[in-house]
Amino acid sequence: MSLHSDSVGRRGDVVSDLVEDRWLSNYAAAVGDENDRYFENRAGAPAVHPTYVSHLEWDSIGALHEVLDLSEAERAQGVHSFNHTDLLAPFTTGDRLDSRAVLVGAEQRRSGLRLTIRIDTHVGDTQVARSYTQTIFRGVDLDGSDVRPEVPESSFEEGRPFERTIEIPFGKLAPYVFSECARDYGAIHTDRRAAEAAGIPGLIIHGTGTFAAVLSAIVNHEAGGDPQRVRGFSGKLSAMIFCPSTTVLHVADTSGGIRFELVNESGETAISQGVVRLG
Repeated sequence: MSLHSDSVGRRGDVVSDLVEDRWLSNYAAAVGDENDRYFENRAGAPAVHPTYVSHLEWDSIGALHEVLDLSEAERAQGVHSFNHTDLLAPFTTGDRLDSRAVLVGAEQRRSGLRLTIRIDTHVGDTQVARSYTQTIFRGVDLDGSDVRPEVPESSFEEGRPFERTIEIPFGKLAPYVFSECARDYGAIHTDRRAAEAAGIPGLIIHGTGTFAAVLSAIVNHEAGGDPQRVRGFSGKLSAMIFCPSTTVLHVADTSGGIRFELVNESGETAISQGVVRLG
């Protein structure tokens, strides 16, 4: 069970999505966000949730996996561990998003193979988003030397104390609702047999769903309810969130936005070194 480092540089096919009012609203509903900007379309299109492109990005990652030498069983061992997204230009209803993923890094870790993938999303010739994700595939080895990626530095300010807390609950149905409303499918999140086979003792919310819930809370509590202020976000996923449970979001102001940390019900840090960049 291994992947050769020569795989770095491979690209998946382009995947596309036509932006529609229905799915903009459904994405907000996926995390129970009642901010009316995501549902009001009488005088124009609904607002775009800051993490909306994540569903298309994961489709593009799926297309990349089709050209990588990982079996379906090996892919099922993958755990999302890091995300950095820059939102570069606005888009709206009627736009066609095109996303393409490229493998930019492969490293052997104690827990398995860590892959770093860059995803570029465009509307026509205009790039609207760029993301870097890292996934650790437990039990999979790297054949060859490490290829270390260049990942953008976040504006994380270490040592600065957190100033406020926000509770974020995840109900029993949260993985199912997020899967269908956000169109972000993964068997380990909604199929108990698949979760158990992957060594997970229960259903957990998606990493993308975790970021989506955090961004909703920060937009509504820290950015005046205006999602257009978000220029990007990043953080390390380091612990699972089982459903149902209640998490606690710790936040602090920084020079460029909001620093945050999300703690799960067991007291473990689910997202560390979190930053939301605001304009």
